[in-house]
Amino acid sequence: MPETLHNILIFDYDGTLTYESNEVPQVTRDALKKMKEKKLATLGIISGRDLPFLQKVDQNLSSVFSFLIAENGAISYFSDLKKKEVLGKDWSEKARRLLSTSGIPMHFAEVMFATGIENAPRVSDFLTKVGLEAKLVPNRDSLMVLPPGVDKGTGVAATVQHFGTTKKHFLTCFGDGENDLALFAPADLGVAVANAVDALKKIADVVTEKPGGYGVAEYLSETFLLEEP
Repeated sequence: MPETLHNILIFDYDGTLTYESNEVPQVTRDALKKMKEKKLATLGIISGRDLPFLQKVDQNLSSVFSFLIAENGAISYFSDLKKKEVLGKDWSEKARRLLSTSGIPMHFAEVMFATGIENAPRVSDFLTKVGLEAKLVPNRDSLMVLPPGVDKGTGVAATVQHFGTTKKHFLTCFGDGENDLALFAPADLGVAVANAVDALKKIADVVTEKPGGYGVAEYLSETFLLEEP
């Protein structure tokens, strides 16, 4: 890795920073904090979760993240600038009106919509019926309904532009689920934690030996924090 490149590290939350709970392991917290204090990289978090949730996560982790990407790439928030960018707002307003009449149990976020994966056929049929284009993204037991062309990959690509030309970046992305397949698309290096789905492991450049946040801490310690025990 050329030393002149600026490292940007982006972490999925559920199942990647966490493991078997919504808590980030202490060893992972410590590694992230050291990365921030030593200014070894610009750190970001990405998730299908909404922005308020990710802001609470960042607060609980001593504000280590310079940016937050919520709703599977639809919303970007730059912590230092207190600036938010939204993709697909007009689509979301139209989709909300239509999907609210579908009878399908669904969680409505600011842009994205989510339901159980078992409702995928009903969602697909309804969207075809009303003529609404959308991107359907499965993630383990859930299905996310997003604006066309919006996913973790496009969200990351739009966000990292704020840190200068991509030629000066080395982008490392960490994930575990099906929706992280798109996350790895713009990455220079894709890291799948040990508990990741097989499809993600197959395209990953690195697969950690440990699961979830423990795998993240493993990678950070071996790659950036070599002097740490």
